[in-house]
Amino acid sequence: MGQVPEAQRWLQIFLEFIAYLTIDSKETGVSPLVLYGSQQRFLNEICEGLSRGVRHFVCLKARQLGISTISLAIDLFWLMMHDGLQGALICDTDGNRDKFRILFDRYIQSLPPELSIGIHKHNRQNLVLKNGSVLDYVVAGMKKTGGQLARSRAWNFVHATECSSWGSAEGVASMMAALAQRHPDRLYVFESTARGYNLFWDMWQDAKQDRLTQKAFFIGWWAMDNYRFERGTKEFDHYWDGHRDDGEKIMCQQVEDMYGYHIVPQQIAWHRWMRTAKITAEDLMIQEYPWTEEQAFIMTGKSFFPQSRLSDDIKFIRDSKVLFKGFQYHLGDNFLATEVEQVTRSADADLRIWEDPHPNGVYVMGVDPAFGRADYKDNHAIELFRCYADCLVQVAEYATDDPETYQVAWVLAHLAGSYKNVWINLEINGPGPAIMNELRHLRQLMDSGYLQQAAAERRLDDVFNAVRWYLYHRPDSLAAGYAYGWKTTQDNKLLIMNQMRDAYALRALRVRSIPLLEEMRRTVQDGSSIEGEGRSHDDRVFATALANKAHIEWIRPNMIANNLTYEAINTQERAALINPGTTLMHEIVSSFFKQKEEARQDAEAARAWGN
Repeated sequence: MGQVPEAQRWLQIFLEFIAYLTIDSKETGVSPLVLYGSQQRFLNEICEGLSRGVRHFVCLKARQLGISTISLAIDLFWLMMHDGLQGALICDTDGNRDKFRILFDRYIQSLPPELSIGIHKHNRQNLVLKNGSVLDYVVAGMKKTGGQLARSRAWNFVHATECSSWGSAEGVASMMAALAQRHPDRLYVFESTARGYNLFWDMWQDAKQDRLTQKAFFIGWWAMDNYRFERGTKEFDHYWDGHRDDGEKIMCQQVEDMYGYHIVPQQIAWHRWMRTAKITAEDLMIQEYPWTEEQAFIMTGKSFFPQSRLSDDIKFIRDSKVLFKGFQYHLGDNFLATEVEQVTRSADADLRIWEDPHPNGVYVMGVDPAFGRADYKDNHAIELFRCYADCLVQVAEYATDDPETYQVAWVLAHLAGSYKNVWINLEINGPGPAIMNELRHLRQLMDSGYLQQAAAERRLDDVFNAVRWYLYHRPDSLAAGYAYGWKTTQDNKLLIMNQMRDAYALRALRVRSIPLLEEMRRTVQDGSSIEGEGRSHDDRVFATALANKAHIEWIRPNMIANNLTYEAINTQERAALINPGTTLMHEIVSSFFKQKEEARQDAEAARAWGN
C-alpha cells in the first residue's frame, strides 16, 4: 500500500476511534468529542505530512481552537496503536500538566473495552499502557535557566504544547537531541500560540526551512466554527454593516491566497465584536487571534519598529521578487588571497548585493562585529547603504558567524575598496579595536610595497584612499578632539536606535534585506533596553543604526545643501546610461573564475605546444 492511501487509512481509523471519546467542554459540559473545523484542519495537515513521510510537525495556532484537545486524542491513539513507544507530553506549567492528565482519564474511561489496550498504571508522572507504550508527563518550565528537560531520556513520541512559554533554550536543545530519528513509528507534534519571537519562533523557523523532514503549518482564528455570529442574531445585525473595511479586505484576501479559506460576514461580525468589546488593544488582538502566520508573532506592547510596516515591506519584497546577487567569501591566509564566489542559493550567501558600486556614489557602512555588545550576539554584520539627501538605500549586506575577527577586517576593506567613496562607522566595543589594528597593519603592508604589486593587479591598491571613518565626539565632553568609530553606551544606543526607527517610519531608510527586516521584527523595547527578544539576533539592526548615524551627522547636511536627492541623482544617472556590467565589483567577483579559466587555457596551450 502506498504512502497516501496509508495516511488516509490512518485518518479513517482515528476518526472511528474518537467517535467514542467524551470531553469536558466549557460550552457543552460532558459531551462527545465532535470535531471543530479547526481540529479537522489540524488533522488534515498532519495526515498530509505523514503521507510524505514527515514525522515532525510544528503547528502555530490562534487561541482556543481545540488543538491541544485533539492532539491529546492523537497521543492516546498513537500509543495504543504502536507497542513499546517511549513518549512525552511536555507542558509549560504544572497546572496544564494536571489538566491534561484529567482529560486523558476522561478519554480512557469513555473507551469501550474492545478498543482499550489497558492501563498498567496512570499517575502524576506518566501513563503506562499494557502494550509497553509509556507517556511521561513533563513540565518544560518558564525559567530561562536549566537544561534538564530530557536528561537521561530517549523519546520516539512527543506532544509538546504552549512551547512559546518555555524558558530554557538549553532545555529545548537537550530535548531535540533526545528524539529518535529512525524509529518507524516516531511522531513529534509541537503546537503553540506565538507570543512574540521566542523559542517557539526558532522551532517554527527551523521547520519552515527543513521542508524535507518537518512540516510547519498555521491555523488561524477563522478556522474555528464558534468564532462567528449567525445571520439574524442581534450581534450579527449590530456588527455587520454590509461592508468590509480596507484592513479587513486586505486580510481576507491574504487568508484566501495563503490558506485557501474564504472568510464570510458572520466571521467578520464576530471579529469586530472581539476587537471592540472584548480585546481593545490592537496588538493583543492580533497576537491572540491572528489572521496569518506573519501576524501571529507580533509582540504585545514591546515591538520597537512598526510591525505593520515591517509586514508590508516583507510581503512587498517577496511578492515583487526583489532580487539580489548572492556571494560567498573564500578567506585565505591574507587579504589578497580573499576571493568571492557567486552562489545560487540564498542560504549559501553571506554577502548580498542589490546594487553594484557606482563611480559617483557616496556610501555609508555600519559594522557590528560579533560579541561586540553581548556574548550571544554572535554574528558579524556589515550593512552598506548608498546616501542621498533624503534617504539611505540598502545596496549590500554581509552577515555570518564564520570568520575570525581579523578576516572580517579583510571583508570590510574589500567592500570599502569596491564601493570606493565610503564612510565607515565601526562598533569598537569588544573586537572592534582588533579590526582597527588589522586594518592599520594591512595599510602598512600595502604602503611598504609588500602587497603593493599584487594589490595593484587586482585594482585594490587604493582601497584606503577614499575611505573615511566616522569620528565620534561625546556631546557632553568639554575636551576637544574625536575618536574613530562608535563606542556604545546605554544612552547613545537609545539615541541611534530611535534615529533609525524614525528614519524607517519616514521611509528615509529603504531596506531590501528580509533577514534585516526579520531582525527588526524581533527587536523589542523593555524600559531603556532595546535589543533582539530573548536570544534573537539584532546584529544587522545595530549595524544599520550605525550607518544611519554616520549619514545623519557627516553626509546628509552637505547633500541637502547641494540638493542631491534620490530623484535628482537617479534622473541624472539614467540620462548618463552607466553600464553596471563594467563596475569594479563585477570585475572583482568574476576575477576568481577568470583566473581559473585563464589557467585552464594556459594548460591546454602548453599541452598543444608540446604535441
